Amino acid sequence: MSDSVRPGTNVMPTLPNSARIWNYCQGGQDNYQVDRDLSDVMLNAFPEIKTAAMESRAFQERVADYVVREGGIRQLLDLGTGIPTASATHGMAQKAAPDSRVVYVDNDPVVLNHASSLRSSPEGKIHYLQQDFRDVDAVLEGVSKTLNLDEPIFLLVLSTLGHFDPTEAADLVAAYTSRFVSGSYLAVCDTIETPGVLKMQEHYVAADPEGAYLARTPDQIAACARGLDLLPPGLRPLPELLVPAGEAVPDGAADCVQWGFVAVKP
Repeated sequence: MSDSVRPGTNVMPTLPNSARIWNYCQGGQDNYQVDRDLSDVMLNAFPEIKTAAMESRAFQERVADYVVREGGIRQLLDLGTGIPTASATHGMAQKAAPDSRVVYVDNDPVVLNHASSLRSSPEGKIHYLQQDFRDVDAVLEGVSKTLNLDEPIFLLVLSTLGHFDPTEAADLVAAYTSRFVSGSYLAVCDTIETPGVLKMQEHYVAADPEGAYLARTPDQIAACARGLDLLPPGLRPLPELLVPAGEAVPDGAADCVQWGFVAVKP
């Protein structure tokens, strides 16, 4: 990617961007030098964050496949999309069920630049909504043009809520799930606070005091499941979730700093 601003956007190649940083940590190419420089400093302080980024992507793939195949859901709403890839939510959902419909929501101009690359299966549909997802009414109005809100929906909020106050984040997720019908699913994951994570986070805050992404406590992540039933094993490190039948939990899974859960609305 060229380190120049694309016409018609307000992308700032001189400031780090969380979507691009996460992309770099996942081995992607959609980032600028400023993102790579800050990422390298953070990785030097806490190398495990690269593993956490990869585990987040792997969980996204597993959970999309699981909820579509096992839960029978054909409608997916991904908030705080990040830079999409072929193996993102729509890729896994439509591989499992080609008629799946997926809506991505983000207000990051970096993500908007990549939205045109989204390709749907002939039977399904993908829509990208450029919207601040704190405006729940506006988002659901836009979403309703692609998804039927009277049928179960799978809501994904993955590695996204660190830009919000923890209480605001939990209330925001509840504002969505309270509008969905019984049988809807929710998946949430985020980075938990550990001494290593907090040390790494200091570099992010120093580079971008207003836009830094902040880690959560396990209880703050769990609060996002208010009113829902957690699927076993509950809130756990991501490698422990949706482990394929017959396979053991990977060695070192408990050390992963990305935690999450899958829940269903009763």
